[in-house]
Amino acid sequence: MKTPGAWLLTFAASLSLTTRAPGQEEVGVKKGKKIAIEWAKLETKSYAIEYETAIPVSAVRQIGDELERVLEQYIVVFKYKPTEKLKVKFLDSPNTYEQEGGLPSTAGHFDTGTGYLYLKQLPFHELVPTTYHEACHQYLQFYVGKGVKVPMWFTEGMAEYFGGIQEVKGTKKLDHKMIDNRKLRMIQEKIATRTAIPLEKLIGAPYEDFHSKDDPQKEGLHYAESFSVIYFFMQGMGGKPVFQYASELKKTKSEAAANEKVFGKDLKNLKAMEVKWKTYVAQVKVEERQRSGF
Repeated sequence: MKTPGAWLLTFAASLSLTTRAPGQEEVGVKKGKKIAIEWAKLETKSYAIEYETAIPVSAVRQIGDELERVLEQYIVVFKYKPTEKLKVKFLDSPNTYEQEGGLPSTAGHFDTGTGYLYLKQLPFHELVPTTYHEACHQYLQFYVGKGVKVPMWFTEGMAEYFGGIQEVKGTKKLDHKMIDNRKLRMIQEKIATRTAIPLEKLIGAPYEDFHSKDDPQKEGLHYAESFSVIYFFMQGMGGKPVFQYASELKKTKSEAAANEKVFGKDLKNLKAMEVKWKTYVAQVKVEERQRSGF
């Protein structure tokens, strides 16, 4: 497993510049009082980024570069290039992030209503994979069409997959085949103890199962298992099921049609697919070493 490192050297100089303005922090803690946000704009080839002026322009440019780099990989997989610039809001503090609709427990989110990707200022070793993850949600929504529901297992599985994307050693190129696979450890244990979520239940799981307020372990398992299914599709089956599923969803706007395309009519092929998935995941060598900077 190769480790990403080139961007870390570039980001290092930015880390000391990302402290938020004390005045903003002070205003933000006053409950019920709206924070006056000063915005600036920066555009890249594919993204229009609105950001708080408290954030150094160098940091915004770096995030713009990362968005462009990972977008190239989405396009490689789905063969689709957005026809309009994707919108991003980059917030400097937890207070302004929450004012713009972010939850305290999240580091970023994609709003299907506004079409905006929202990011919260973090140390870059956390911010970059978060950006890759959340930008995947935004891209998928533009791919299938506004208002089309993307099933939770698919959108979160894809986002988790791209959140772990790595660079080819010695280059600045990301590679969608090179993925941090440490999340598979949990699923290997679940498969070994026969406690994995049945795939039929996973593909029908609602939002609440992925964002359980009462059971964090349930939430974590749904994310990790969705990742493992996408990992199997991408690494074990050459990516074809991923493209078929998304393409059918784009064409028909129907989750049932997408399920049928990949898992067969009335999900008749799902059990056989589940066996292949378990067999594949169980034998994958999990990268134990922590990746540099992530």
